[in-house]
Amino acid sequence: MTRTETQDQILDAVQSVIVRDGVRGASMRQVAEEADVSLGLLSYHFDDKDSLILATFDRVTTALLEASFAAAEAVDDPAEKPGAFLRGAFTDEFLDGDYLSIRVSLWAVALTDERIALVDAEYYEQYAGALRGLLAAARPDLSSDEVATRTVDVIAVSNGVWLDWARHENPDDLERGLQFCERIALG
Repeated sequence: MTRTETQDQILDAVQSVIVRDGVRGASMRQVAEEADVSLGLLSYHFDDKDSLILATFDRVTTALLEASFAAAEAVDDPAEKPGAFLRGAFTDEFLDGDYLSIRVSLWAVALTDERIALVDAEYYEQYAGALRGLLAAARPDLSSDEVATRTVDVIAVSNGVWLDWARHENPDDLERGLQFCERIALG
């Protein structure tokens, strides 16, 4: 989706409000104040709070997917692509405390909001599908069931690594966690 400069300004404000006040604090009025735009202009671009949250979820998730895809494309060896894909989501942009706060907040909303849950499921499948494809290419000797199992395991462990980073910001733990994910993936 192509966004205007004003929409990006508004979504920056949504992210700031979510980090500061949580999703519940992201009212249309609060976002308009944070973005320094009128409530009318905000309403012109986004119908309601739900559309703001949905657009924010789309924005932050798309950025992560694009970074993962780009990281995998940057290496030639099929055996290195799954690790590169995984590490694409662990750059400074995504290890930032504000990004992690937004990600956790949006995951929480997906538990109670069906529209966000559907979008979350779509993005999860895009990420998992790409990782499955990379693992299958790197390890053609594995059955499709084994590739699927390893994909789920890698995603679960990498999410834990992400949360551990959010709590402790220990680079050694991060690297060890990523190496463990690569061992799970490639065996």
